[in-house]
Amino acid sequence: MKRLLLCLFLVGIGGPAWAGGKPPYYGPMKKGGIGFKVGYEDRVEKDGSWRIGATTRGGGDAIDMALYRAAELARDAGYRYVFLLGGRWSKTPGLDVAVLFARPSHEAVAPIGCKSKKVTTCYTADAGEVMRILGGPGGTQPGVPIVDHRDEYGREVFLSGYGTGGVATLVPGAGIGSGITTIVDGKLQIRTLGRSVAARPAAAPPAMVLPAPALLPPPAPLAAAPMPVMMTAEAGGSARVDAMERFDQARNAVKPIRGGSPTQGWTISD
Repeated sequence: MKRLLLCLFLVGIGGPAWAGGKPPYYGPMKKGGIGFKVGYEDRVEKDGSWRIGATTRGGGDAIDMALYRAAELARDAGYRYVFLLGGRWSKTPGLDVAVLFARPSHEAVAPIGCKSKKVTTCYTADAGEVMRILGGPGGTQPGVPIVDHRDEYGREVFLSGYGTGGVATLVPGAGIGSGITTIVDGKLQIRTLGRSVAARPAAAPPAMVLPAPALLPPPAPLAAAPMPVMMTAEAGGSARVDAMERFDQARNAVKPIRGGSPTQGWTISD
């Protein structure tokens, strides 16, 4: 036997048991063959909780049938919610067997009376949501999950198993998600067992809207550079400095100092 909410990855050939063909039998336990029965059976425990057993053969998951039956019992008793208090599930090539403990509730509060050693495996579910998800196409096949969405490759994705329809847990802030994710890719069936909180594709993030760029004022026109004025000789030539005079002035400015030169105003000794 294995606890609910295992982590396992399975790849099998053949379409999902609920896709085409005969759906699993849903109803009170009846003889299904030599030495076994199929369907569900439920009874009230001494503490007032429900013990629901389910068995399927050749198709469908017994845990889905047990969950649907728990939600159905809660709804028929006039309750909107149902506490799922743990259980067990075994799967063999021939038979699929599940046992589930449950209790109805009028409020979406944390479950009371958890029977599991791991409090994270107990949760509160919306009974109507469980029946919608596990009611089959059009609600005509109890215990059979419906298509939840298509992935980015266009493949059908089914969400089912323990965790379906969850609205509250004993652990504040803990995620709740379906325990089985099944992807159907043609004849290939890919199944992941284990809580899948983010199984549904995340919504696309909102598009980032950038503010319009501020309009800068046009640059001021560059002032025209003043054109050099060429001085021309006027009558008398008093304002004209020719190139030869400028050349002589520059040459004299860099002329080495010579001692005793009276034109330089001072002398040095040899």
